[in-house]
Formats: sequence, structure tokens, C-alpha cells
Amino acid sequence: MKSGDKGIVFNIQRYSIHDGPGIRTIVFLKGCPLRCKWCSNPESQELMPELSYMKKSCTQCCTCVQVCPKNAITPIEDGIKIDRNKCDRCFKCVESCASGALKIEGKEMTVDEVVEEVMKDELFYKRSGGGVTLSGGEVLVQYSFAAAILEAIKEKGINTAIETTGYASWKHFQQVLEYTDYVLYDLKHTDEEKHLEGTGVGLSLILNNLYRAAESGKDLIVRIPLIPEYNMDENNILNLIEILKNIKQDEVHILPFHQLGSQKYEYLGRKYELRNLKPPADNEVESIRQLFAKHGIKATIGG
Repeated sequence: MKSGDKGIVFNIQRYSIHDGPGIRTIVFLKGCPLRCKWCSNPESQELMPELSYMKKSCTQCCTCVQVCPKNAITPIEDGIKIDRNKCDRCFKCVESCASGALKIEGKEMTVDEVVEEVMKDELFYKRSGGGVTLSGGEVLVQYSFAAAILEAIKEKGINTAIETTGYASWKHFQQVLEYTDYVLYDLKHTDEEKHLEGTGVGLSLILNNLYRAAESGKDLIVRIPLIPEYNMDENNILNLIEILKNIKQDEVHILPFHQLGSQKYEYLGRKYELRNLKPPADNEVESIRQLFAKHGIKATIGG
């Protein structure tokens, strides 16, 4: 991929102290093959830009109804209703929306545009030992775009990182890994059936790529979301510990479930299945942290 080639980005977050060492800029790419029930960035899942509607901001001017060429928007008592099967994503409704209730999630950017944006904070990276992290979605969905961004950033002497589920062909993973210094590798469960139930995809490809990534010589941190009623049981944690030992990892990040981002599902016209699920209690998280510590693995909460 050449520097002028394009991909779909849905957010660029500056001054982050997470997702890698130092002060970082996080570039969020759209597209993900997983459908984790707890996903806090549902706008990352579809590869193409999509329409978001925030009812609380709607003034019910109905200009969007008038400009929609597909008649996909109709007025209702407390706002508008969008027929997303009719919507062809022309986004004329967004252009007409004075209140900002309608928004496009994701935009096309060139490699040059992304690099220009992230390099605005070059001084912060060099002073803090930070850099740029590509996240998602799943960064490996747009592997050529991701590799080109990382290559351009590394040429400027900046540290690079990716956050990944590892769900991709190893050939594509390698293209991205070549220009990556630091890998944040998400692992959801150790049981094939439970993994499929929670994420919509199987586990074997993810595990195989985890072992390969661990052998690559890159700095690697495994990150585990803690989801009540799904993967917090002792047996699963012990299985995770065994995997970490097999790949010679003595540190892990544990990420407690939260409800942040749940409202985004409504904005996108989707159902959020875990609305009634409560975040784990502090003592439950601490108990898991101690279980890792008992087996010689430092568990950092967050990361």
C-alpha cells in the first residue's frame, strides 16, 4: 500500500496514557470480525462508515426526512425513526442536521493524513517514551492500511503498537507485526464453545496466532476482559494462567467489564444484550488479581 492509499478510521484519540507505554495517540480503525457482546465500541464493528442518531439532541426539525432520497427516515412523536435497510449511507441527512443529532461514524483517510495527524504530538512521544497505537475494531481487518501507517511512523523514529484480537491469517498478521514494537493481545476465554458464544468466532486461530506473536520477539502483553457470568470462574482463570506460562508471560492486563458505550448501540439502531449485567465488584477483581499473583504473574487492572 502506498502512502496515499486509504482506509476507514472512526476516531483518533490524543494524549492517551493507556494502550502502550508513555503518552500515545490511538488511531481507531473500523471493521471487526468479532461480535463481543460486551463491546464498548460498536461503531467499530462495521467496516464502512455508518449513521448514528442521538435522540436527545434531535430538535425534530425533520429536515433529514425531507432530504433522504430513499425515504428511510420518518418522523415519530419523540424524534425520527431510521429504516437502516433502506439507508444507502449517502449521509445527506447528516449534512442537513443543524442540531448534530445525526453523525457519521467513520471516515476515509489516507495514510499521509493519518500520519500527519499523529505526528502533531511527536514531542510528547519522544519525551515520554510514548508513540502511536492502532486499535479498532480489529486492526488486522485493514491490514495493508495498518502496515503502511505503522511503517511510515517507524520511519520517523516513533514507537508503534497495536491492539488486536489476533483473529486474522498469520500472513496478514505478519505484515502488520513487521512494523510493530508493542503488541496488546486480547484473550477472551479458553474454551472454544464459550469463546464462540461470547464473541461469535472460534478460539483456535486466536490461540495459534498468540503463540506465534509471542515467538516473534515483539514486546507482548495479553489483555483479558473480566466479564461476569462469562469468563471470571476460577477454572478459566487457571487455564489462562497456563497459557501465559506457556508463552513465558509474567504480566497480564485485566480489564473489568463496564457499561460505558452501551448507549452507542441505541445510536446505531442495535440491541445491547448486556444492559442488565453489573460490572464486577472490586473484591471479585482483586481476588482474580491475587490468583494471578499466586502463580507468579503480575496482573495490572486496566492498561
